[in-house]
Amino acid sequence: MLDQQLFGVLFQLATASSFAQRATVWLGVQLPYWTCAAAAVHEWFIRQPHKIPRSLVRIFVPGIVVWVFAWVLKAWFFLPRPIIVLGIVPIITVNDQYGAFPSAHATFFGALAVSFYFRDRRAGLVFFCAALVVAFARVAGGVHWPSDALGGLALGAVAAVLAQFGFNWFDQRARAAAASGIVSGS
Repeated sequence: MLDQQLFGVLFQLATASSFAQRATVWLGVQLPYWTCAAAAVHEWFIRQPHKIPRSLVRIFVPGIVVWVFAWVLKAWFFLPRPIIVLGIVPIITVNDQYGAFPSAHATFFGALAVSFYFRDRRAGLVFFCAALVVAFARVAGGVHWPSDALGGLALGAVAAVLAQFGFNWFDQRARAAAASGIVSGS
């Protein structure tokens, strides 16, 4: 019930004017591309050149992996989008009408933001704000319920935390192997 009410408020705001519709589409469709580009550019200018590939892997791989997992969950849960339940015309177009939960966009950008937070707290907070905007623009655009967006953000955050534990474990093993002489530096 609360899901539909919050959806109704956001969708009504997004459809209030042609400017609001265009802004919603830009935030839900174009902002994700710009956010990914900003993440790569940030790392390019902040990190030392030899650390950039490793940093990009640690930022993007958790999001990519959990994005794939989100699509598996969408096929498993097979929940209808608001466009089916409410019979509305969405502002943002989608191919599948039953892929509501979780929002793959929210999942990816939740993971990106938390992964960034582990590398740079200020940038992580900026990317988390971008993740929230993208997630709720998708809700306002008529293709997700608020619970889809929140569930996706949470799933992405958990995946990024687990990935961080995995990266730390790998780093410890690599340092231990290097210290014991198993891996040579030449």
